[in-house]
Amino acid sequence: MDKLPGYGRSVNEVMAPTFAAYEELLKAKASDIRSARRETHTYGPHPRHVLDVYFPDKPPSPPTTTSTTRTTKTVLVFMHGGGFYSGARVNEKYAEGLIFANLGRFFTSKYGVTVVVPDYRLVHHGAKYPSGGEDLAHVVDWIRDELATQDGYESIDLVLSGNSAGGVHVSTFLLDPAFAAGRDAAIAGATGVRLRGAVCLGTPFHWGEWCGETLQAYLGEGKTFENSAIGRLQEAVNKGSVSRLSEVKFLIMISEMDPPLMFETAEEFKRLWPGEDIEIQVLEGHNHISPQLSLSTGIEREEAWGVRLAEFLKTCESD
Repeated sequence: MDKLPGYGRSVNEVMAPTFAAYEELLKAKASDIRSARRETHTYGPHPRHVLDVYFPDKPPSPPTTTSTTRTTKTVLVFMHGGGFYSGARVNEKYAEGLIFANLGRFFTSKYGVTVVVPDYRLVHHGAKYPSGGEDLAHVVDWIRDELATQDGYESIDLVLSGNSAGGVHVSTFLLDPAFAAGRDAAIAGATGVRLRGAVCLGTPFHWGEWCGETLQAYLGEGKTFENSAIGRLQEAVNKGSVSRLSEVKFLIMISEMDPPLMFETAEEFKRLWPGEDIEIQVLEGHNHISPQLSLSTGIEREEAWGVRLAEFLKTCESD
Protein backbone atom coordinates (compact mmCIF):
# COMPACT_ATOMS: atom_id res chain seq x y z
CA MET A 1 0.00 0.00 0.00
CA ASP A 2 1.43 3.32 -1.07
CA LYS A 3 0.53 5.04 2.23
CA LEU A 4 2.59 2.75 4.44
CA PRO A 5 6.09 4.24 3.99
CA GLY A 6 4.84 7.53 5.38
CA TYR A 7 3.86 5.90 8.66
CA GLY A 8 7.47 5.05 9.56
CA ARG A 9 8.87 1.87 11.14
CA SER A 10 8.06 2.14 14.84
CA VAL A 11 5.44 -0.47 15.75
CA ASN A 12 3.50 1.93 17.99
CA GLU A 13 3.51 4.69 15.38
CA VAL A 14 2.34 2.56 12.45
CA MET A 15 -0.40 0.69 14.29
CA ALA A 16 -3.36 3.08 14.21
CA PRO A 17 -2.92 4.45 10.67
CA THR A 18 -2.26 0.97 9.24
CA PHE A 19 -5.42 -0.46 10.80
CA ALA A 20 -7.35 2.51 9.43
CA ALA A 21 -5.88 2.09 5.93
CA TYR A 22 -7.10 -1.51 5.58
CA GLU A 23 -10.47 -1.37 7.31
CA GLU A 24 -12.63 -0.46 4.32
CA LEU A 25 -10.77 -2.92 2.08
CA LEU A 26 -11.66 -5.74 4.44
CA LYS A 27 -15.25 -4.64 4.99
CA ALA A 28 -15.75 -4.61 1.22
CA LYS A 29 -14.99 -8.35 1.25
CA ALA A 30 -17.01 -9.14 4.38
CA SER A 31 -19.47 -11.48 2.69
CA ASP A 32 -16.75 -13.67 1.22
CA ILE A 33 -14.64 -13.64 4.40
CA ARG A 34 -17.62 -14.67 6.52
CA SER A 35 -18.40 -17.53 4.16
CA ALA A 36 -15.48 -19.51 5.60
CA ARG A 37 -16.63 -22.54 7.59
CA ARG A 38 -15.54 -21.90 11.16
CA GLU A 39 -15.83 -23.90 14.35
CA THR A 40 -14.93 -22.70 17.84
CA HIS A 41 -13.53 -25.06 20.48
CA THR A 42 -11.90 -24.96 23.89
CA TYR A 43 -8.42 -26.45 24.04
CA GLY A 44 -7.43 -26.14 27.69
CA PRO A 45 -8.51 -25.17 31.22
CA HIS A 46 -8.11 -21.37 31.08
CA PRO A 47 -10.92 -19.10 29.76
CA ARG A 48 -8.47 -17.87 27.08
CA HIS A 49 -7.96 -21.42 25.84
CA VAL A 50 -10.34 -21.04 22.92
CA LEU A 51 -9.52 -21.54 19.25
CA ASP A 52 -11.20 -21.13 15.89
CA VAL A 53 -10.75 -23.72 13.15
CA TYR A 54 -11.27 -22.61 9.56
CA PHE A 55 -12.02 -25.48 7.21
CA PRO A 56 -11.54 -25.65 3.43
CA ASP A 57 -14.66 -25.24 1.31
CA LYS A 58 -14.43 -28.88 0.25
CA PRO A 59 -14.29 -31.27 3.22
CA PRO A 60 -11.32 -33.66 3.18
CA SER A 61 -12.01 -37.16 1.95
CA PRO A 62 -11.29 -40.07 4.29
CA PRO A 63 -8.60 -42.43 2.99
CA THR A 64 -9.65 -45.42 0.91
CA THR A 65 -7.76 -48.47 -0.25
CA THR A 66 -8.13 -47.44 -3.91
CA SER A 67 -7.51 -43.70 -3.62
CA THR A 68 -4.37 -42.24 -5.22
CA THR A 69 -4.97 -38.66 -4.02
CA ARG A 70 -2.97 -37.12 -1.20
CA THR A 71 -4.71 -37.94 2.09
CA THR A 72 -2.42 -36.06 4.49
CA LYS A 73 -3.87 -32.64 5.32
CA THR A 74 -1.90 -29.48 5.99
CA VAL A 75 -2.91 -27.64 9.16
CA LEU A 76 -1.57 -24.14 9.81
CA VAL A 77 -1.65 -22.76 13.36
CA PHE A 78 -1.49 -18.96 13.54
CA MET A 79 -0.59 -17.29 16.86
CA HIS A 80 -1.60 -13.61 16.79
CA GLY A 81 0.64 -10.79 17.98
CA GLY A 82 0.02 -8.07 20.51
CA GLY A 83 3.17 -7.48 22.52
CA PHE A 84 2.18 -10.03 25.22
CA TYR A 85 -0.54 -7.68 26.51
CA SER A 86 -3.18 -7.46 23.75
CA GLY A 87 -4.67 -9.30 20.79
CA ALA A 88 -7.32 -11.93 20.19
CA ARG A 89 -8.37 -14.49 17.61
CA VAL A 90 -11.27 -12.15 16.73
CA ASN A 91 -11.08 -8.36 17.03
CA GLU A 92 -14.71 -7.35 17.40
CA LYS A 93 -13.83 -3.64 17.51
CA TYR A 94 -12.11 -3.58 14.12
CA ALA A 95 -13.50 -4.12 10.61
CA GLU A 96 -16.66 -5.78 11.92
CA GLY A 97 -14.68 -8.61 13.49
CA LEU A 98 -13.11 -9.80 10.22
CA ILE A 99 -9.63 -10.29 11.71
CA PHE A 100 -8.46 -13.14 11.67
CA ALA A 101 -11.27 -14.68 9.67
CA ASN A 102 -9.68 -13.03 6.62
CA LEU A 103 -6.52 -15.07 7.16
CA GLY A 104 -8.52 -18.26 7.62
CA ARG A 105 -10.55 -17.61 4.49
CA PHE A 106 -7.47 -16.86 2.39
CA PHE A 107 -5.69 -20.14 3.06
CA THR A 108 -8.77 -22.36 3.17
CA SER A 109 -10.37 -21.09 -0.03
CA LYS A 110 -7.27 -20.68 -2.20
CA TYR A 111 -5.05 -23.52 -0.98
CA GLY A 112 -7.23 -26.02 0.88
CA VAL A 113 -5.25 -25.51 4.09
CA THR A 114 -7.02 -25.90 7.44
CA VAL A 115 -6.25 -22.95 9.72
CA VAL A 116 -6.29 -22.90 13.53
CA VAL A 117 -6.26 -19.50 15.29
CA PRO A 118 -6.11 -19.68 19.10
CA ASP A 119 -6.43 -17.14 21.84
CA TYR A 120 -3.75 -17.46 24.50
CA ARG A 121 -3.00 -15.98 27.91
CA LEU A 122 -1.76 -12.39 28.08
CA VAL A 123 0.13 -10.56 30.83
CA HIS A 124 -3.08 -9.30 32.45
CA HIS A 125 -4.26 -12.91 32.66
CA GLY A 126 -1.14 -13.70 34.67
CA ALA A 127 0.88 -14.94 31.71
CA LYS A 128 4.57 -15.40 32.44
CA TYR A 129 7.22 -17.14 30.39
CA PRO A 130 6.90 -19.88 29.21
CA SER A 131 3.08 -19.70 29.25
CA GLY A 132 2.93 -18.94 25.51
CA GLY A 133 4.75 -22.20 24.81
CA GLU A 134 2.44 -24.00 27.23
CA ASP A 135 -0.64 -22.65 25.45
CA LEU A 136 0.75 -23.66 22.06
CA ALA A 137 1.53 -27.13 23.43
CA HIS A 138 -2.13 -27.39 24.46
CA VAL A 139 -3.15 -26.41 20.90
CA VAL A 140 -0.90 -29.12 19.43
CA ASP A 141 -2.42 -31.63 21.86
CA TRP A 142 -5.93 -30.56 20.83
CA ILE A 143 -5.08 -31.06 17.17
CA ARG A 144 -3.77 -34.54 17.97
CA ASP A 145 -6.64 -35.54 20.28
CA GLU A 146 -9.59 -33.82 18.57
CA LEU A 147 -9.00 -32.60 15.02
CA ALA A 148 -7.08 -35.73 14.05
CA THR A 149 -10.11 -37.86 14.98
CA GLN A 150 -12.27 -36.22 12.30
CA ASP A 151 -12.74 -37.94 8.96
CA GLY A 152 -10.03 -36.92 6.53
CA TYR A 153 -7.65 -35.67 9.24
CA GLU A 154 -6.13 -38.98 10.26
CA SER A 155 -2.77 -37.77 8.90
CA ILE A 156 -1.73 -34.15 9.38
CA ASP A 157 1.28 -32.09 8.29
CA LEU A 158 1.44 -29.40 10.98
CA VAL A 159 3.00 -25.96 10.53
CA LEU A 160 3.21 -23.56 13.48
CA SER A 161 3.23 -19.85 12.72
CA GLY A 162 3.09 -16.66 14.73
CA ASN A 163 3.21 -12.92 14.26
CA SER A 164 5.40 -10.80 16.57
CA ALA A 165 4.68 -12.01 20.14
CA GLY A 166 2.93 -15.02 18.62
CA GLY A 167 6.17 -15.89 16.84
CA VAL A 168 7.97 -15.68 20.19
CA HIS A 169 5.58 -18.32 21.51
CA VAL A 170 6.30 -20.55 18.50
CA SER A 171 10.03 -20.30 19.22
CA THR A 172 9.40 -21.03 22.90
CA PHE A 173 7.61 -24.27 22.05
CA LEU A 174 10.42 -25.27 19.71
CA LEU A 175 13.36 -24.30 21.91
CA ASP A 176 12.51 -24.34 25.60
CA PRO A 177 13.56 -27.65 27.18
CA ALA A 178 10.24 -27.83 29.04
CA PHE A 179 8.57 -28.76 25.73
CA ALA A 180 11.28 -31.00 24.30
CA ALA A 181 9.37 -34.26 24.75
CA GLY A 182 6.17 -32.97 23.17
CA ARG A 183 8.06 -31.18 20.42
CA ASP A 184 10.13 -34.24 19.49
CA ALA A 185 7.02 -36.44 19.53
CA ALA A 186 5.31 -34.02 17.16
CA ILE A 187 8.34 -33.98 14.86
CA ALA A 188 8.39 -37.78 14.82
CA GLY A 189 4.69 -37.80 13.95
CA ALA A 190 3.97 -41.17 15.52
CA THR A 191 0.39 -40.13 16.38
CA GLY A 192 -0.46 -39.05 12.83
CA VAL A 193 0.24 -35.36 13.46
CA ARG A 194 3.73 -34.50 12.24
CA LEU A 195 5.33 -31.12 12.88
CA ARG A 196 6.84 -30.15 9.54
CA GLY A 197 7.45 -26.42 9.63
CA ALA A 198 7.54 -23.18 11.58
CA VAL A 199 6.99 -19.59 10.46
CA CYS A 200 7.90 -16.45 12.39
CA LEU A 201 6.36 -13.28 10.93
CA GLY A 202 7.73 -9.98 12.19
CA THR A 203 9.24 -11.69 15.22
CA PRO A 204 12.04 -10.28 17.39
CA PHE A 205 14.47 -13.07 18.25
CA HIS A 206 15.85 -10.91 21.04
CA TRP A 207 15.34 -7.28 22.09
CA GLY A 208 18.88 -5.94 22.38
CA GLU A 209 19.21 -3.54 25.27
CA TRP A 210 15.51 -2.74 25.43
CA CYS A 211 13.75 -4.17 28.48
CA GLY A 212 10.32 -2.54 28.76
CA GLU A 213 7.95 -3.11 31.64
CA THR A 214 5.65 -5.52 29.77
CA LEU A 215 8.60 -7.41 28.33
CA GLN A 216 10.03 -7.97 31.80
CA ALA A 217 6.61 -8.82 33.21
CA TYR A 218 6.33 -11.66 30.70
CA LEU A 219 9.92 -12.84 30.21
CA GLY A 220 11.09 -12.15 33.76
CA GLU A 221 13.17 -9.35 35.24
CA GLY A 222 16.72 -9.67 34.03
CA LYS A 223 15.81 -12.61 31.79
CA THR A 224 14.79 -10.91 28.54
CA PHE A 225 17.75 -12.35 26.65
CA GLU A 226 17.84 -15.70 28.42
CA ASN A 227 14.20 -16.37 27.52
CA SER A 228 14.40 -14.93 24.01
CA ALA A 229 14.50 -17.22 20.99
CA ILE A 230 18.23 -16.69 20.49
CA GLY A 231 18.93 -17.12 24.19
CA ARG A 232 17.12 -20.46 24.19
CA LEU A 233 18.68 -21.56 20.90
CA GLN A 234 22.18 -20.75 22.15
CA GLU A 235 21.51 -22.80 25.28
CA ALA A 236 20.22 -25.74 23.23
CA VAL A 237 23.23 -25.64 20.90
CA ASN A 238 25.66 -25.46 23.82
CA LYS A 239 23.99 -28.42 25.51
CA GLY A 240 23.73 -30.43 22.30
CA SER A 241 19.96 -30.73 22.69
CA VAL A 242 18.94 -29.73 19.17
CA SER A 243 18.55 -33.35 18.07
CA ARG A 244 15.44 -33.17 15.89
CA LEU A 245 15.13 -29.44 15.24
CA SER A 246 16.90 -29.73 11.88
CA GLU A 247 13.89 -31.77 10.68
CA VAL A 248 11.67 -28.69 10.99
CA LYS A 249 11.63 -26.33 8.02
CA PHE A 250 11.88 -22.74 9.23
CA LEU A 251 10.67 -19.60 7.46
CA ILE A 252 11.32 -16.11 8.81
CA MET A 253 9.20 -13.38 7.20
CA ILE A 254 10.13 -9.75 7.83
CA SER A 255 8.24 -6.78 6.46
CA GLU A 256 10.23 -4.26 4.45
CA MET A 257 9.25 -1.52 6.94
CA ASP A 258 9.71 -3.57 10.10
CA PRO A 259 12.07 -2.08 12.74
CA PRO A 260 15.76 -2.75 11.98
CA LEU A 261 16.06 -5.03 15.02
CA MET A 262 13.85 -7.60 13.26
CA PHE A 263 16.37 -7.92 10.44
CA GLU A 264 19.41 -8.03 12.70
CA THR A 265 18.09 -10.68 15.07
CA ALA A 266 16.70 -12.79 12.22
CA GLU A 267 20.17 -13.08 10.71
CA GLU A 268 21.60 -14.01 14.11
CA PHE A 269 18.96 -16.70 14.56
CA LYS A 270 19.54 -18.10 11.08
CA ARG A 271 23.26 -18.46 11.73
CA LEU A 272 22.58 -20.44 14.90
CA TRP A 273 19.78 -22.67 13.60
CA PRO A 274 20.83 -26.34 13.33
CA GLY A 275 20.62 -27.43 9.72
CA GLU A 276 20.28 -25.57 6.46
CA ASP A 277 16.51 -25.63 5.95
CA ILE A 278 15.90 -22.06 7.12
CA GLU A 279 15.07 -19.04 4.97
CA ILE A 280 14.51 -15.33 5.48
CA GLN A 281 12.05 -13.55 3.20
CA VAL A 282 11.40 -9.81 3.10
CA LEU A 283 7.81 -8.73 2.43
CA GLU A 284 7.99 -5.79 0.06
CA GLY A 285 5.60 -2.92 0.72
CA HIS A 286 4.55 -4.10 4.19
CA ASN A 287 5.11 -2.87 7.72
CA HIS A 288 4.83 -4.68 11.06
CA ILE A 289 1.03 -4.54 11.14
CA SER A 290 -0.06 -4.80 7.50
CA PRO A 291 0.52 -8.44 6.44
CA GLN A 292 -2.30 -9.99 8.45
CA LEU A 293 -4.65 -7.15 7.45
CA SER A 294 -3.95 -7.55 3.74
CA LEU A 295 -5.21 -11.09 3.19
CA SER A 296 -8.61 -11.56 1.51
CA THR A 297 -8.62 -7.97 0.24
CA GLY A 298 -8.40 -9.37 -3.28
CA ILE A 299 -5.45 -7.09 -4.10
CA GLU A 300 -2.66 -9.15 -5.64
CA ARG A 301 0.23 -7.01 -4.42
CA GLU A 302 -1.13 -6.97 -0.87
CA GLU A 303 -1.68 -10.73 -0.76
CA ALA A 304 1.64 -11.69 -2.36
CA TRP A 305 3.17 -12.60 1.01
CA GLY A 306 0.33 -15.05 1.61
CA VAL A 307 1.09 -16.72 -1.70
CA ARG A 308 4.71 -17.10 -0.63
CA LEU A 309 3.64 -18.59 2.68
CA ALA A 310 1.40 -21.04 0.81
CA GLU A 311 4.39 -22.03 -1.32
CA PHE A 312 6.32 -22.72 1.89
CA LEU A 313 3.44 -24.84 3.19
CA LYS A 314 3.65 -26.88 0.01
CA THR A 315 7.29 -27.69 0.76
CA CYS A 316 6.22 -28.91 4.20
CA GLU A 317 3.94 -31.62 2.79
CA SER A 318 4.88 -35.20 3.48
CA ASP A 319 6.52 -37.06 0.63
